Amino acid sequence: MATLLAHIQIQPGKEDKWEAIMHDMVHHTFGTEEGVIRYEYWKGQEPLSYYCLLSFKDKWAFYHHQMSDHHEGHDFADVLAGIRLEYIDPVDGAGGGLPPTEDPALPADASEAMRTAQERFPLAIPAWWSARV
Repeated sequence: MATLLAHIQIQPGKEDKWEAIMHDMVHHTFGTEEGVIRYEYWKGQEPLSYYCLLSFKDKWAFYHHQMSDHHEGHDFADVLAGIRLEYIDPVDGAGGGLPPTEDPALPADASEAMRTAQERFPLAIPAWWSARV
């Protein structure tokens, strides 16, 4: 499984466009992707700040999401001021029922899209997580 928290900053005056993109992304993600568990957007307290909680059955489902036509079809550069993706892992017994984030090896027969996604969004499990299972 792969769970992420996206820390998002948007450009001033782009709030309506950003929220329309998010509405479309949620609609298409749940309508066309089988591996999505959670996909939620939130406004932060700081102006122009948003968060996204994304959880997928595995990192391949996340990579599929990132490379999908509905994801690649939006002009994110027009609205984003910055974004940082943070892989997160549920605390045992307190993580909303989500399974642990795992980083399986890229299969030898992986598609070019999956290889590109692996390069763009590498998953690294912090060593301290294993002691906190």
